[in-house]
Amino acid sequence: MKKESAYPLMFGLILISLLLLLSSAYADENNSVNASGSSSLSQVQNLSKIQKGFECLKTKIGSDCSNAKTIQELALTILASPETKSKCIEILKQKKFSSDCWGEKSCSIRDTALAILALNSVGDNTNKAEAWLLNRTKISSDLIWYLEQDSDSASQCKISYSGKDYTVNAADNKKLDSSAGNCLTLAQSNFWLRVSPSCYETEFQVSCDKNFIATLLYKQQNSPTIYVLSGTESQPAFGTISLKIKAKCFSTSSACNYEDSAWAVLALLKTGHNIEDFVPYLIAMADSNKKYLPNSFIYMATNYENYGTLLIQEQRLGNYWQADSTAYNKFYDTALALLALRTDSEQVIKAKDWILFSQGSDGCWKNSNSEIIRDTAIILWAFGEGGGSANNAGVEYCASSNYFCIPTQDCPENEKLENYFCPGTSNICCMNEHLVSCSAKQGQICTSGKYCDGLEVRASDTDNCCLAKCVEQTLESECEAMGYICKGACSDNQEEISYACSSGMCCRTKTIPPSTWWIWLIIVLIVLIIAVLAFIFRDKLKLLWFKLKNKIKKEKLPPSPSMSGGFPPRPGFPPVRRFPPMPPQRQRAQDKGIDSVFRKLKEMSS
Repeated sequence: MKKESAYPLMFGLILISLLLLLSSAYADENNSVNASGSSSLSQVQNLSKIQKGFECLKTKIGSDCSNAKTIQELALTILASPETKSKCIEILKQKKFSSDCWGEKSCSIRDTALAILALNSVGDNTNKAEAWLLNRTKISSDLIWYLEQDSDSASQCKISYSGKDYTVNAADNKKLDSSAGNCLTLAQSNFWLRVSPSCYETEFQVSCDKNFIATLLYKQQNSPTIYVLSGTESQPAFGTISLKIKAKCFSTSSACNYEDSAWAVLALLKTGHNIEDFVPYLIAMADSNKKYLPNSFIYMATNYENYGTLLIQEQRLGNYWQADSTAYNKFYDTALALLALRTDSEQVIKAKDWILFSQGSDGCWKNSNSEIIRDTAIILWAFGEGGGSANNAGVEYCASSNYFCIPTQDCPENEKLENYFCPGTSNICCMNEHLVSCSAKQGQICTSGKYCDGLEVRASDTDNCCLAKCVEQTLESECEAMGYICKGACSDNQEEISYACSSGMCCRTKTIPPSTWWIWLIIVLIVLIIAVLAFIFRDKLKLLWFKLKNKIKKEKLPPSPSMSGGFPPRPGFPPVRRFPPMPPQRQRAQDKGIDSVFRKLKEMSS
């Protein structure tokens, strides 16, 4: 008779229990995944993702930073985390094109400016490079300039320049009656005087016989928008106002370069130079250079809050920035916008969530393989104070030291802490925050049901002071109401679903099951343990199985009529006739007779 093993049943029971436990754990893990990606990640998750970004950046640049091929990549990597990139700093210094500037094939204004920002972040002296930048400035010929004087009534004014005086009369309707030499000719329906390009470096003196104001105005040649130069002055009758064009740009050739000028302005601002002369060029030429996201540079350079509002209004789908015909991509442009918008406004929070949601599985941000280091580094720079508490380069972080990164002009000179690092370019570390009320900032606090259609800043009475308009909240799209996200195009780790969006398509995270190799490893280990235990206690298991099998068989047998009590008669059937048991003596006799019959048969067969 073949013996039955106890292993199959026990193994089956244990395996089923194990699989139920694992499936429960797997379900819990899947339930924890944010399928939509539209809600804000927790602070712990954010820090984990940012740390993963730093780990990926370190892997991409290599242990010796040799994979960062360009000066832009080296500088942005240092700016992302200045305390951990000593090898990159060394390589950046070695890449100087000359003793004063940086560039790949020749001295580059942008690369030199980025190098200044990077080295300044670790406390290195960049005086020579700053001087080199300042020697690459010129008066922009791309702008048209006007001189304006104004009085409450008709007046007579004397305009002097180059050693000559010219008299100009202004009527009650503000119109002028004549030009003022070769440098100043009547323009704009005789309300202003246009400055000749040959006189852009000339200083003008204005004096009138009535209380008056005088200023310079400028515009781009192909734009109708006219800007007023900051610092408009007023004087009483016969007082004098001096005016000089301030419209410098940066160039290594005959023409100004907008991106070069923008980065150079930020580098000089960060190192303590007056950048007032360069602001008109950045502002007036913004419309012709939208591919560089100019409002981000202007806002960083000036902290003019209307440019912060304009920048926020350029956000796409409430998630990211991508300049028209951008010179880079949406990762780079979004990071540039976040460098400028150091607020906790709803738009900034959504942009940060979008960046973290768009992070690659390896921790980097990838638009193309050639841009991974650059884009990942500028994103990490935009997110703030680096990837850890290490302080290998002796860098002290402003916020970590319980001080405040605020606009340079808002911090009194005796409170500026030059030796502490602030991630932004227009900010300085200050001993105190120096907040004023929202009303003092000419802002407003949006009531419930409304949101700020522009820049929000901190104030002494609120963290959400709106410097633009408070507008009614619009209803969420069907996609957003379901907890998903509307985008221009779904990313690689997303899939499109059929919910309606006000614009773009509805995207959700692809359901990608986590790796299960560890589950099978656990199963194999458990099976091996069970097999070893079964072998050791095989005798006891056989006995247990034998008893269990007999018990199951006995439970399945129907009760015998001879058993006490029996079954009651079933309806419709005749009663079962019962016979008394055979007496023991007769039964033994009968058994004895049967034994003799078998004995005789055995003898006959032998």
